[in-house]
Amino acid sequence: MLKRIKTFLRDNRGTAAVEFALVLPLTVTMLLGTLNMSIYLFFQNSLSSALDEASRAVSVWPVPSDAELQTEFTDHLLSAQQFGNAQLAITHGTDVSGRDYVDLEATGGIYVNLVFVDLGTIPVRLTKRSYPQL
Repeated sequence: MLKRIKTFLRDNRGTAAVEFALVLPLTVTMLLGTLNMSIYLFFQNSLSSALDEASRAVSVWPVPSDAELQTEFTDHLLSAQQFGNAQLAITHGTDVSGRDYVDLEATGGIYVNLVFVDLGTIPVRLTKRSYPQL
């Protein structure tokens, strides 16, 4: 009986399959995490670029309306809309020195699901203040 146990312990057939089965979930999770993070960074960069274009539109003459700013923002989102939702909030105001300004706030979120772990929606929020030329 002791001889059979020793023979069984020395037998290494199938160890590669066991090691593969132990490493596979971690590898798949890391791969999906990397893909989701790259999509998140793409969405954030696209949102920032669209916000920059809308902010630039505020500072040129003639000052565009809020609807034109929304259109400018949406046109420059590239293909980011397919990965998450993006909205632009426009607020007009006057600073302490009497200058008019326009606050632009872009918000959105990316849904992240790693097959084994559901992380929900990761929010993105960017703001920018622009001063129109009068």
